[in-house]
Amino acid sequence: MRRLGAMAVVTLLVAMVAASASGEPAGEHPNTALYGYQPLTPWRQPPVSLPAPRIVDYAALAARGLAQARHWRHGSWYCEYLRCAHGPYPLATLWATVPMFEALDALATAQPSPAHKALLDRFARQSERYWDRRLGGYAPYPGDRGATAEAWFDDNGWIGLAYLNAYRATHATRWLRDARRAFAFIAARGWDAAGGGGMWWNTHHPYHSGPALAADALLGTLLYEEDRRTAQLADARTWIDWANTHDVGDERQLYLEQPNQPESVNDYVQAPLVYAQYLLCRAGQGETYCVRAGRVAATMAESHAIGSAYRDDFGPEYDAVYLQWMMAYGRATGESYWLTSAELNAAAAAEHAATAQGLWLSSWWGGPIPDPETHPSMLRTVAATTSLFAWLDVYAGSAPGA
Repeated sequence: MRRLGAMAVVTLLVAMVAASASGEPAGEHPNTALYGYQPLTPWRQPPVSLPAPRIVDYAALAARGLAQARHWRHGSWYCEYLRCAHGPYPLATLWATVPMFEALDALATAQPSPAHKALLDRFARQSERYWDRRLGGYAPYPGDRGATAEAWFDDNGWIGLAYLNAYRATHATRWLRDARRAFAFIAARGWDAAGGGGMWWNTHHPYHSGPALAADALLGTLLYEEDRRTAQLADARTWIDWANTHDVGDERQLYLEQPNQPESVNDYVQAPLVYAQYLLCRAGQGETYCVRAGRVAATMAESHAIGSAYRDDFGPEYDAVYLQWMMAYGRATGESYWLTSAELNAAAAAEHAATAQGLWLSSWWGGPIPDPETHPSMLRTVAATTSLFAWLDVYAGSAPGA
């Protein structure tokens, strides 16, 4: 199970309208509503109270993270583990590289210098090595090829989002094309239309995946903002509607990582679906999507819905994804709660994440990382912490957000 962290709220005016639309008058439960939205939990406890964060130099920390990542360099690319200690397949997998890609996206957004854009350009070009023309999608390992190769639909969603953010930072249409082809692969092979819906985890179809659906739906809504292609919006809406009906088996009515496993609720599934539904609402697809986004966000911030308050400490790669998209939602709705939450976690990471060797390989709040899939000395750990600092440089500053 991937543990939850705190999540987003919306502006008071929009939330009051949304609360009315949901059949619950704004102010009916003033001590439990979060800017007018009631949490989905039946017990409805007050939202978490956030302390004032200790502000740190996010740009300097992001630069420090990029310097640390050089320890994983191998030729023109990166290794999965420090010193390339990973047998016959030492190079970084696609999932491992996404947080570094997002960190470079954020740096080029917050500080669009020629140097930052050049770093992003080089990384984006190298990431095209994961594209498998015969497969028609992004493979998990650089250079993998074959029409029957196993590929993951969550990986394709995350890399598609990274390319889309690269396009937004640089306006290079090459990266928009790379995002589009990730989405085309997902739409063609990921959605289980024959089985009544659900996003497959990978091309071998072991089960429907919450992370895949979340990443892919958000990619579709964000691509629609750039392309205005109705098929992108229609696909995203179909996937989200299915999730709202079939993927909420948890008693809190939050989204699951795997079907029929209520213990599999995790933070990095909730955030993309919160933001994607806000974007559907903004695109004129119905106020109910704003209501759902607001109520999921309120649930994630509700004091008894999660056990860790604002401390996001399951695994840096998951928690960085969650905070990145909740900051985007917070900026879009004018609510600072999510920025404050990210700042609290960043201050903790700046203090606790470094090991004795000075590398960001520990948990943000001290001690070992709880996630059993995050092994010692992995690139994804230092990259995700770097990504948190880099996106805070976007949202805590004046640069336009993704």
